[in-house]
Amino acid sequence: MSAPHDMTPAPAPGDLHQALRALREPAKLSQSPLAASALVHRRRRGHPELPLADAIWAALNHVLSLLEQESPHQADLLRGRFWEGCTVTEMLHAGRPEAQSERRFFEQQQAAIGRFAALWAEQERREQARLARHPLLARLPIPGYQRLFGVDRTVEQLLTWLHAPHRHPILSIKGIGGIGKTALADHALRHFLAGDDSLHELVWISAKQEHLSESGITGSQITVRIDMLFDELGQKLGMDELLRLPLAQKVDRLAARLRAQRHLVVLDNLETVEDFRQLMPWLEQLANPTQFLLTARETAPALTSISQVELNELDRTAALALIEHTAAEKDVTGCDAQDVYTLVGGNPLAILLVVSQMRCLPPHVVLEGVRTGSTEAMYNYIFWNAWSVLSDAAKELLFVIQRAGDEADWRWLAMATEWSANELQQALRPLHELSLVQPQRDADGQTAYAIHRLTSTFLCTEVLGWK
Repeated sequence: MSAPHDMTPAPAPGDLHQALRALREPAKLSQSPLAASALVHRRRRGHPELPLADAIWAALNHVLSLLEQESPHQADLLRGRFWEGCTVTEMLHAGRPEAQSERRFFEQQQAAIGRFAALWAEQERREQARLARHPLLARLPIPGYQRLFGVDRTVEQLLTWLHAPHRHPILSIKGIGGIGKTALADHALRHFLAGDDSLHELVWISAKQEHLSESGITGSQITVRIDMLFDELGQKLGMDELLRLPLAQKVDRLAARLRAQRHLVVLDNLETVEDFRQLMPWLEQLANPTQFLLTARETAPALTSISQVELNELDRTAALALIEHTAAEKDVTGCDAQDVYTLVGGNPLAILLVVSQMRCLPPHVVLEGVRTGSTEAMYNYIFWNAWSVLSDAAKELLFVIQRAGDEADWRWLAMATEWSANELQQALRPLHELSLVQPQRDADGQTAYAIHRLTSTFLCTEVLGWK
């Protein structure tokens, strides 16, 4: 099993004060003692391309948000002094956080820094404890769900497979778009890791075929995609030397690692039977004791080395429970769960999108619009209907998240758009209300904003194609 992050002592208030003073100077901030923090490493695992100074900034910003919940007075003082770069004279002149003498201001600043340091230490202890309990949890994506409905039996199937690595080394979860394959895989793995410590390493890779660039949709041929998948697998295992090797040699090097110790590799969003046919011979060389968990829309070819679990729509009881839960969460009134189920069925994403639109439109108008005979036509209607009520800023933000790999945190969005916090909040709000963006919170409270694979596909094929 991978070693947990080295336990680092909590920084002293003086070290935090030094880091705050360097907040607007990236070179100095990178040299801060905070660079060794587990909180900072957590952010760089989510975005390895993020500069160290930006990761420290994001961690500090998160702790400031916690202080703001507890003491807005202290948070405003620190925000003004260090985030906005105001001098003491400017703060006193503006009466921030209140009208007071210079001496009293410095006393309050010292107290605010002390409380900030205590909150940082508390968050650092939680992160280190989380990693100590099971470091492989950090390899999983930030969960985009709070609760799953109607999946207990399928989770049991996945857990049975996970506990038998030699019998079934490769498993595919098959299901139509929006059915919850990714959420199910994540949910089952979290249950597995909570009670099993036999894995040496876990790797999660998105096998997304197309990406959005400013010039339009970009993709790659299947042989190139497979080569890139093994490049990413090598990088996540610390084997950067694979990048320069032909595919066959990549697999040989990986086999030495993966057949010696038990790993679990998730390949999320395989999209065609041809992906399976081209990929399976290579995976068979790497499997056992290592296991491969795949999610796909299409049925895997009949191969003895691969097992398959089919994820079907929710039954009526589970679907009605999800509809009612979503309506309550979205504060939607007048939503008849039975009417929604009759039209939408048990597809979780369709339920979420349809009920979410009832925040903006009367429920009967939304339901009338989705009366259609095909899932694809229903999704097209739902997405176009949502797209039509978005502001230009909200539309632009969807593209920014798509270009970031379908998920980005606040800091990333702020850097990419160069918008103020208020502008960013205004653009995010309707996306959240319509469930086009899902805020996802990790163990230490850091938020990322994700779009579903079908939303990403809509942007690529429908919006750009339509333009």
